Amino acid sequence: RSILAQAILAQYISLKRAGRDYRRPCLACDSKPMSLFFFVATFCAAAATKVQHSYGNLHAHIVWGGKTRVKHAAKEALKSEDESGVLKVMHITDAHVSLKDEDPPHTHRMYSAMHNVQDRLTGVQKSPSEQLVGLLKKAKQEGVDLIALGGDIFNFPSKADVSWLLQQLREEAGGIPFIFTAGNHDWHNEFVDEPRYDSSRKRELNSTFRPIFEHSATAGNMDGKSGAGLLYGHVRQKGVDVLFFDNSNYQIDDEQLAFARKHLEEPQGPALILLHMPLALHGVSLPPKEVCGRPDWGAATDDVSEIEGRPKWPQEGNLPSTAAFLELVKSSSAPSGRLMGLLTGHVHRDYSSQIRDPSSTSAAQLTSLVCDSKLRDCELSHRGAQAATLISDGITPQSHSQATGGLQYLTLDAAEGGYRMITVRRGVN
Repeated sequence: RSILAQAILAQYISLKRAGRDYRRPCLACDSKPMSLFFFVATFCAAAATKVQHSYGNLHAHIVWGGKTRVKHAAKEALKSEDESGVLKVMHITDAHVSLKDEDPPHTHRMYSAMHNVQDRLTGVQKSPSEQLVGLLKKAKQEGVDLIALGGDIFNFPSKADVSWLLQQLREEAGGIPFIFTAGNHDWHNEFVDEPRYDSSRKRELNSTFRPIFEHSATAGNMDGKSGAGLLYGHVRQKGVDVLFFDNSNYQIDDEQLAFARKHLEEPQGPALILLHMPLALHGVSLPPKEVCGRPDWGAATDDVSEIEGRPKWPQEGNLPSTAAFLELVKSSSAPSGRLMGLLTGHVHRDYSSQIRDPSSTSAAQLTSLVCDSKLRDCELSHRGAQAATLISDGITPQSHSQATGGLQYLTLDAAEGGYRMITVRRGVN
């Protein structure tokens, strides 16, 4: 089925390049419209996708469509100019930068907690701003195509800190294209009288953080009316769609869900999703404060509202659209869909939760399957399930694991020197 699908797609592209109308009846297809064959071919090709992962604590190498039976000629015909080469993405999350304690008591707790943090690689105490600058320099040195900033880059909303970040992206990262999604700390000032736990979110994104979105690679998504470009967006790099969804309030709304359906249900090649919070997928045993979409999330399980100086989560719990988003992500994951992986953060040492594996000391960097493990080409090795976590004496960059299908990556916080370098390439027979 895959060979036939790719052959039909190759013929379709050949007709398009020759300027012929692919919708006209074709004698060789018994007068069936070519558009019907294009639909069938696209469906078959998407259904046959295999994605392979080789990953460790600081890296992930992803091969889209590796070891398939696609004929070489057909595969070359399908490859456009922007799909050639290898995409290199650096995922940076939870930097927790605050240049000063701007407005105590609203900013004091987070500023004090993250003023100096121990680097997990060297054991040296560094400020979060030093760590972030070092990572941006590394992105430039490594020739990264895209920087994915995954939220909680700041401890609280600060126009001065936002200006500082944009300057570092220009000077230290050399103007590498970037995307940004907010984290729960980015837009929250503690101990401010607000009607809801997330009342300041959209207000701060549309004011304090607007310059970041306007300079990002997804700026073209912004329309000034909806949440496009602020709460969700996408950019295409080297044939890979990188989408972001702001789930920093633990939820996905109807507008975000509609955007996700539009992009994930159409077979348009490989895709990655950037989120701040990991999703409550099967096998992810983290408490409600650490994940998006846990069924018991709500006022009854909110044990950090007083610490964070905010109202409790809603009594009614999750939005229906949040549960629908989780189901969409699972059904759209390789091998049955185009989604290769989720890049997430939020969980790190200072706010970590113990997981069941006794060999690991933190939930940070826990890697999990997005796809249904009953499917062929959806597998996470036993070694992979353990090697992707932290161990008591720090990060072990040499750890190496294998998986197939769609994966959820959880990256160590940048405040502790963490990052993940992701490469995506097309499979070669």
